[in-house]
Amino acid sequence: MIDIKILRENPQLVRDSADKKGYNVDVDLVLEVDTLRRKLQQQAEELRAQRNEIADKMKGGKPDPELVEKGKELKEKLSGIEVTLNLAEQEFNELIAQIPNFVQDDVPIGAEDKSVEVGQWGDKKADTKDHLDFALARDWVDFERGAKVAGSKFYYLKGDLALLENALIQYAIDFVGKHGFTFMSVPHMVKSSVVTGIGFAPKTSEQSDEYYIEGEDLSLIATAEMPLTGYHGDEIIEEKKLPLLYAALSPCYRKEAGTYGKHNRGLFRVHQFNKLEMYALTTPENSNEMHEKI
Repeated sequence: MIDIKILRENPQLVRDSADKKGYNVDVDLVLEVDTLRRKLQQQAEELRAQRNEIADKMKGGKPDPELVEKGKELKEKLSGIEVTLNLAEQEFNELIAQIPNFVQDDVPIGAEDKSVEVGQWGDKKADTKDHLDFALARDWVDFERGAKVAGSKFYYLKGDLALLENALIQYAIDFVGKHGFTFMSVPHMVKSSVVTGIGFAPKTSEQSDEYYIEGEDLSLIATAEMPLTGYHGDEIIEEKKLPLLYAALSPCYRKEAGTYGKHNRGLFRVHQFNKLEMYALTTPENSNEMHEKI
């Protein structure tokens, strides 16, 4: 989430970054609602201070009728302001959650055709086969029975391919462990406050990529990043303890609604897959260096 101080001091910077990412956000409206909620917060604090002052005066003696009446008036005013303040806070939180994080300065601006090749590794083979055709020919994957059991885009991995996945996962766990990452097992469900707090900004089950648990304040994780971020939620970490490096293996559950095209066939854009997530908590000054490490 964008720091409100940056938004207040440099709204044009926020507008430009959002535009580069293709987001249509009303920065002026966010600032307008922010001004309103700050004004209401100040009014509420002043009324609470007056209420506390009257309460102190009424201690240990016979209640003064004038002070009692004044206290009632303050209570009514405060109740009305608190209702309006709660609505303003709710609107502000919804609006600021729609503003994306800043784009990195070196990121090319534009569609996929503006992408820049950073480097190549290994040799390219000209006579490659499609991964799904290759796996089906060896009876390594079964989408038909996956759909029968769970619906479209669910699947079974079989035989050597399932064993290969396990082997690669174990190799990755060993590899990141040698580079200082602490391996963790994480919950497969998180509260909506965690999902919102890490920027997924869920609204309803129809409007997001997450699977929600009906009747519970829980959603299935779309990535281990979600419970890893929540791990230190509402905590203050001493800078000398940073960076904190974690790695977590989990299944990832995603609706992948509306995803069509060249990356939609076979084991792309499926509703469930396993992933080893690398995660780092560090200072803003070291974030680029940590990104390159990962």
